Amino acid sequence: MRKILISLITVTSLFTGSAFADGYHHHGGGYYQSNGYGWAAPLVLGGVFGYAIAQQPRTVIVQQQPPIIYQQQPPVVYQQSVPYGYHYETILDANCNCYRTVMIPN
Repeated sequence: MRKILISLITVTSLFTGSAFADGYHHHGGGYYQSNGYGWAAPLVLGGVFGYAIAQQPRTVIVQQQPPIIYQQQPPVVYQQSVPYGYHYETILDANCNCYRTVMIPN
């Protein structure tokens, strides 16, 4: 791909350099000014080079993503001492429609 790009720039600079070096370019005379077809050669060359570049096989690089391992932290459980004669129990609270852990006498 790099070789094609360098050759394209070289050929284009040869044609445009000759157009700028033309002594009649700014004076209204000369071959390219009189017939109005000074755009034909760059158009054809650009089409040929563009087609050649478009036909080049494209390299696709697929990289595998590294696996991401999440380690789940164990839940923190607070152990409180239960007073003598009580125990914990999980009950359904009707006010919030949720479960709550409460201390109930034995």
